[in-house]
Amino acid sequence: MEKFSYYMREIIHSVSKGLGNYLKATFKLAGIATIILAVGLWLVGVDFWFWKAIGIAFVDMIPILGSGIIMIPWALVHFFLGNTSWAWQIGLVYIVLVVFRQIAEPIITGRSIGVRPLYTFLSTIVCVLIFGPIGAVLGAVVAVVIKAITEVKAFEKKDYEI
Repeated sequence: MEKFSYYMREIIHSVSKGLGNYLKATFKLAGIATIILAVGLWLVGVDFWFWKAIGIAFVDMIPILGSGIIMIPWALVHFFLGNTSWAWQIGLVYIVLVVFRQIAEPIITGRSIGVRPLYTFLSTIVCVLIFGPIGAVLGAVVAVVIKAITEVKAFEKKDYEI
């Protein structure tokens, strides 16, 4: 029983450390997204481009919503109002942001939580398929938990070899 308690403490410690690192990765991604949005909105000529970039990046941190909840309707409104040039430019900024997120998120998150980017990506895909949109958040959490359990198992195996 004492050994079980020890391993559970180790797993909980490792998971909490991994989740803290996941939050750090989320803030890194938000910072980079803010830069991409700020440059893009500035180039387009949007008023208050910096504040809008911060607001959109903040919403982008919410996995289920993302920046599309603001950028897509914004582009569509301009398109239907006849401002097709603005609509395409805002749409292009959104596409650049999405492509960046798709490439950088598994890499940054994987490195931060100590899991290979491919495993983080696969964990997220499987969790999205099983749990739907909430699986986008659960994917990284599941990767952290699996990593913690395998680390404790590897540590346990070394204990027996000594």
